Amino acid sequence: MRRKGIYIAVLNNGWIRAELVKVLSNLSHQGKYRLLFHYSGDKPISHNRNKIVQKFLSMPEYDYLMMFDNDIIPPVGILNLADFNLDIVTPLMFAYQQNMVIPLVLKQAPSGLYVSKNFKGNEGLVEVDAIGTGCVIIKREVLEKIKAPFLNEYDPDGIKKIGLDLSFCKKAKKLGYKAYVHLDYPCSHW
Repeated sequence: MRRKGIYIAVLNNGWIRAELVKVLSNLSHQGKYRLLFHYSGDKPISHNRNKIVQKFLSMPEYDYLMMFDNDIIPPVGILNLADFNLDIVTPLMFAYQQNMVIPLVLKQAPSGLYVSKNFKGNEGLVEVDAIGTGCVIIKREVLEKIKAPFLNEYDPDGIKKIGLDLSFCKKAKKLGYKAYVHLDYPCSHW
């Protein structure tokens, strides 16, 4: 039986949290998947992510693209998310916005804005409208269908409406792909 191939890209600006280095070292020794590690520090981030996608797509032997930001520390078992065979899946991550910490378990409100979904009392996989891409696994098929997947959206005056994470999710959902957060895999975000 062919082992799944995961192309792992670590986005960085010349530094990576020591805790992430330790996790990456553990991942490289698991042996359950075929792994290729890539460390990319291009700027701006939309260019970096799209360039990573193009490199991944040029290597058809890899089934999934996994991206880590340099300040996200996933649990050691993070590669198990590939076993769910989902379009887009992330661990539970948090972000600091508007002077508070919010879980990146996002649903789209009727207004079109993305808001944090109440997940208390749930466990396992939760389908969502959008995710953060600080740690994400994306099935090859999704990235083959979306041209320039990671772009910010701007209003006519040049003011950013939504970031590249939410824009990616919006494009994927429009094509019928689904995004999930696995609540049993929490990450630290420095």
